[in-house]
Amino acid sequence: MMTDSGKTYRIAAASTDGKTINEHFGKAGSFLIYDIDSTGWNFVERREIKPLCGSCEGHNDESLSESVNAIADCAAVVAQKIGPTGRRALALNNISVFEQPDVIDNVLAKLAAYYVKDKKEKEK
Repeated sequence: MMTDSGKTYRIAAASTDGKTINEHFGKAGSFLIYDIDSTGWNFVERREIKPLCGSCEGHNDESLSESVNAIADCAAVVAQKIGPTGRRALALNNISVFEQPDVIDNVLAKLAAYYVKDKKEKEK
């Protein structure tokens, strides 16, 4: 999927059911990966990861780094919740963070519109 400019954005979605954004970033055992552009989105793959906080007693830097590296090619991650440590690690790796518990299709439509609008404004 490509736009006239050829720009796509890869998105990681935290979902347990493949239909809704319903998982906390730190508890996610996988991310659904989508490519979006001005014409829509395509599912790319499911990426399995080790959850950061199985018992939520906390997480270590190595686990956090592994999770961020697993989605390093993504422009954004969308989850039900993302704590401050995860948020900071993602931002340091130029991955935008969105907390948006909703149906995946609704979220991807909003993100596609957001990125296309943002790109047009930067071109002005």
